[in-house]
Amino acid sequence: MTKILITLTALLTFAAHCKAQIDTSPIDSIVQNAVRTNLFEGTVLIAENGKVIYHKSYGSKDTENLLPITNKTHFSIASITKLFTAIAIMQLVEERKLKLSDHLKFLLPDYDIPNAKKITIHHLLLHISGLPNESDEIFNQTKKPKEFVFETLAKKAREFGSFNYANIDYVLLGLIIEEYDKMSWSEAIQNRILDPLKMNNSGFLESQNYPENFAYSFSFDEQGSKRRDPQFFIENYYSAGCMYATSEDLLKLDQAMYDDQLLTQHSKDLMYTSYPEYNYSGYSVWTYNYPFAKSKPKIMERRGGILGANSVLIRILDTNKSLIILSNNNRFNPDSFGNTKSLKEALMIAVVKTKQ
Repeated sequence: MTKILITLTALLTFAAHCKAQIDTSPIDSIVQNAVRTNLFEGTVLIAENGKVIYHKSYGSKDTENLLPITNKTHFSIASITKLFTAIAIMQLVEERKLKLSDHLKFLLPDYDIPNAKKITIHHLLLHISGLPNESDEIFNQTKKPKEFVFETLAKKAREFGSFNYANIDYVLLGLIIEEYDKMSWSEAIQNRILDPLKMNNSGFLESQNYPENFAYSFSFDEQGSKRRDPQFFIENYYSAGCMYATSEDLLKLDQAMYDDQLLTQHSKDLMYTSYPEYNYSGYSVWTYNYPFAKSKPKIMERRGGILGANSVLIRILDTNKSLIILSNNNRFNPDSFGNTKSLKEALMIAVVKTKQ
């Protein structure tokens, strides 16, 4: 009788294990095709309920030694940095150190900013301040955040209240964090997010000072030649785009947003609120029902791109599925919405269909 019970238990365990296996062959086929046709190099991580079901890396992280990218490689995450800044702002709102309705004239009185009496934290988070975009030349030499702001403000402003994706909005949010958290923006992100989540493989990039095992970015020209991107002062992006991370660390951030580790549900609801009139933007993220999958799942997406450094964090909120793509060349396009044959969109559709 005992032997029968042991055998039955083993069979049930095996059956449960088999049932839990996820068929990732369609996902792998999509990735392999992109790699084979020279359209992708980097890392793809897919998880369900925080458990990694697919994690593979391809390509080289340099031109000299052609060292391979691995699942542990650090990537520039460009504007995914804005998500960290928005989280820190919402934490300060929860702590009653800030209000979303606070305007710039009150928050940063020493800055001569157009419409400072109108522009609030809410407007900055949504990119509807009307403030202008910076010039490319601003990254040719090191600039402090205040210099970034003053030089950008020399350009013509847009219409207040209209959507304009501008880095200055999040540079100003970084300065607000410094003013009201009484520490540097990078210290605030380290203390508030990276350390609590043990994101030990994430940090802040500076020109000529990159972490070990870093994927340097490349761009293909019109003739198909691959060239390493020029070195520039990436630290000038500051709270709008200077961070690096690994795919595993971004998964930690993704999962922490499902409970109260970083923000209350009320704050997350505010953050994820989608404004169709502003390109479906939320606070640093885009939230929408994905139209290219039959189930129309609710998606929260954060993209980043600087030259060949292109990345995306996609959270399928209904089912706690995660898609993280980190690339170091410009043939991966994180802004491919509507092109269902692109790597990102094809993977999103496949991930939504994946069943356990």
